[in-house]
Amino acid sequence: MKKREIALVVVLIAFGLVYRAVEKGRVRFAKDFSFYSDDRRLRGTRFVAFPGAEEQFPGVERVLVDNPAGEVAVGRSEDDRVHLASVVRVFHSGSGVPAAAGQRAVVRSELAGGVLKVSVRAPSPFPYRSQRVLLRLRIPAGAALAVANHEGDVVVRDAGRDVAVEQENGGVVLENAAAGARLVLRNGTAGMRGIAGHADIEADHAKVTLAGAGSLRLDGRHGEFSLSGVKGDARLKLAYSGLRLDGAGRLEADARHTRIEARKVAGGATVANEFAAVVLEEIGGDIRVSSRSGRIELRRADAAGVVLENSYADIVVSGLASARLDVLLKNGNLDLIAARVAERVNVKAKYSELNLSFVELADPTVSIKAVHGRISVSPGLELETFEENDEAVANRSGGKPEILVHDTYGNVKVSSGG
Repeated sequence: MKKREIALVVVLIAFGLVYRAVEKGRVRFAKDFSFYSDDRRLRGTRFVAFPGAEEQFPGVERVLVDNPAGEVAVGRSEDDRVHLASVVRVFHSGSGVPAAAGQRAVVRSELAGGVLKVSVRAPSPFPYRSQRVLLRLRIPAGAALAVANHEGDVVVRDAGRDVAVEQENGGVVLENAAAGARLVLRNGTAGMRGIAGHADIEADHAKVTLAGAGSLRLDGRHGEFSLSGVKGDARLKLAYSGLRLDGAGRLEADARHTRIEARKVAGGATVANEFAAVVLEEIGGDIRVSSRSGRIELRRADAAGVVLENSYADIVVSGLASARLDVLLKNGNLDLIAARVAERVNVKAKYSELNLSFVELADPTVSIKAVHGRISVSPGLELETFEENDEAVANRSGGKPEILVHDTYGNVKVSSGG
């Protein structure tokens, strides 16, 4: 077979593999980016409104609302009844009055066993290009609430014992929930505050702010998340996102391609991240951070134990006070300023430059070994140093803290006094 024929066969095989991969991923791609489609956008800006008569329902313990397109606004009722008002808007681009009565959506309500169901029925399929339904409800403070809305906004203020919102495309405002709250947001923005109980959030292609919750679970992808005032645990799973956390009882974060900034976490932090920076400030308890190809910064931590693990990026620690510090580093540099380490410092590094500064040292035991590197020690530490072949060693007998450093292909600088 000639070279030209061989090249042609290789090109055809490659084309077949690429085509198969594209076809296989087409459905997933369409699902991820379906919100760019205009098949649900209104065709015009003019509309004719068809308001419904206000309804009242006594003895309601739970309210379920399902709206295909439009707006849902919920507030608190003062008379222990659910109040429901609705408007159907039929949009058009011409000057004539569109849509006969039998062609537009209808709001239906059904109360049974203390459960009120509010839904929208329309010609099948729902005419997203021409109609929107506006629902206004006032519900008692003790009633549970679940809202599903696909195109439009949801606003819930001062209402609902437990609140659940599923939103496909649009904005969500959820304020002052008396108990817990659950949000599922496909694409849009959400502002949440004053969640007395547990907040559970799933968000994709979204921007979410949360101010105040008893505890939090967040599963976020392709989003920006700003969180504050979480009294208990904050458990986060993130990808391709940005996170700012200001105040939590304890932090657990499993992330990739996510910028993480967290501060004022009293009960400790466990963070795993890849390909993005992690910045932790004013953290207490036990701290464990593992990363790959992402810079780690730890500032002003007053912790029990600290474990930092990184590769292909730097670690920077400043203002640290802790009982124990363990660092595992590869292909990155370490800059450490420790105000106080009471028991142990253990650093193991490869292909790294280490700059260690200890403000307060009583009578430490120090053991430093560098392979293919140099050791630089400030005179105040009074370490014995020597070099032999490719190894440099410095040591000193003492008490606490115990400082152990092992470095391969890098230099070590140790100083005291800040």
